[in-house]
Amino acid sequence: MKKRYLFLLVFALLFGAKAIAQEWEQSYEYYTTENEITHMLDAYETSDGNIVVSCCHFFKSGYGDFYSPHPALRKFSSNGEELAYNEFFKPAYRAANPYTFEHDGQLFALMAYNPDHDFSYFNYVLNYDNPPDDAILGLYKLDEQLNITECFEHHIKIDTFEVQNSSWQLNPNEQCGTLCLFSPLVDDRVIVGAYFKAYSHDVDHPRGPDSLFMFRMTFEGELIDQIGYETVSNGGGGAVEHLLGRCHLVKTDSGYLMYYPGRFNTTNASVQGQVLYFDNNLNLLKTKQFSHTDVSDYRTFSKMSVARSRHGTTYLSTQIEREYGDEQADVRIYDYDDNIADPSPSVAALQCRVRSTDSYDCPARQRSISTTNNDELYFCYTLNYGYFFNEDSWIMIERLDANLDTVSTLFYDLDKGNINSLAYSIISTHDGGTLLVFSSKNLDNTTQHWTTVTKFPAEAFLGIDEAHDNGLKVSIAYPNPGKDVLNIRTGLKDARVEVYDVNGRLVHRQAITENVTGIDAVDWAEGVYVWKVVSNGKEVETGKWIK
Repeated sequence: MKKRYLFLLVFALLFGAKAIAQEWEQSYEYYTTENEITHMLDAYETSDGNIVVSCCHFFKSGYGDFYSPHPALRKFSSNGEELAYNEFFKPAYRAANPYTFEHDGQLFALMAYNPDHDFSYFNYVLNYDNPPDDAILGLYKLDEQLNITECFEHHIKIDTFEVQNSSWQLNPNEQCGTLCLFSPLVDDRVIVGAYFKAYSHDVDHPRGPDSLFMFRMTFEGELIDQIGYETVSNGGGGAVEHLLGRCHLVKTDSGYLMYYPGRFNTTNASVQGQVLYFDNNLNLLKTKQFSHTDVSDYRTFSKMSVARSRHGTTYLSTQIEREYGDEQADVRIYDYDDNIADPSPSVAALQCRVRSTDSYDCPARQRSISTTNNDELYFCYTLNYGYFFNEDSWIMIERLDANLDTVSTLFYDLDKGNINSLAYSIISTHDGGTLLVFSSKNLDNTTQHWTTVTKFPAEAFLGIDEAHDNGLKVSIAYPNPGKDVLNIRTGLKDARVEVYDVNGRLVHRQAITENVTGIDAVDWAEGVYVWKVVSNGKEVETGKWIK
């Protein structure tokens, strides 16, 4: 009987420890050797507290890694129970993850389908009797199980020239006509969005002009406005590769602002980015440039997302290469003063914050900024991701005030051992909580992956104990394993770091005065060390570091 009680006690302790790791978490394990996988990317909260996560569904390919993506949705209750899952496959087309909206209690998904021109895919357009020569901009009404009950589709002609040059056969779809949908928002019960229309090119004919189309669509699928603006040619790559974030458009009192990476209506190659000012009818009023604060030569804005502040400015997060071709990149967040009445040709950066390691860092790939009701914001990014996604990375969640000053800095990752994780999106929920969507890879078995959505309660960001209760850390050590330098990263002030060898002897003690404290470990013997961060006389974080 005593053994039985002991077992129940141990079980309760283990279960309890997991139960308070966060409010809830849904993580799906998959292997890249499987025939099909689903990857969660972004989240949306409905008025009843349910969570709808937009996904890409992939089919295994006999050539390369996966077949072209298809849109999918996964729905959870407010307490994390999976309620529904559905895919939205179209023969001969490919599509990215959907955008979701709620209107009069009804869920809608907005998607853009493009003809699939990869000859190695089962969905290749020439495998069909009537191959498409257009893209589809579609709005779909969904029921409780995410089934389509009504669809409103607009067929948009694009150049579907098929590239024949052998050097481009690996992924010819990128060289064909593409409709790239991004940035929709709901304003006054109407969807306002944009899509980027890219024309094809071959070896002898570089890509022609790209076009940006702004549109307004009712929830009955009617396009009540659609205006196209011709852009300049950016050469072979165009601007498509920079439109990886989902948030480039914000609403203002006078209309809309589109933050456009690179050149829009200028041939000046040194332009880093432009703000496009539209009125409420999507007429382009003016353009202004925006740029990095401390970089004199041309640096692109990539993996970019924006959010409107409550004091009439725009927060923008981006990734920037340190030097061209060095496979290292930093994360930045700006606060831009983009008042349309300002006659200056450029918007002013009121604040800028830089976050970096010695490796490849990036903001959350889909949505990295989430504002709150009290003019604060959450900023999410991944540190030490590695250019080839092969380093021990950390997902960072910073709570910032309106001036981008740090209120708290927290770290999160799956408890799966030696893994590499990448943040995809962060959103604030109606109850003050936070949703994080991310992916992870096992560095010891690179075919093993996880796709995860996690809900943190509001109190998780109030203090050290609350963070620990919800599976978050306040300090990390990197690189791990390392060589001659041990870095301790933390947002804590009035703290110190202590390092001990395996025999418990103190080998180093240092005050923490910056976000990153570098420790010279050149003279240390190879082996395992224990580091501790102490604040107000209390040990607040500890871990092992291997030299």
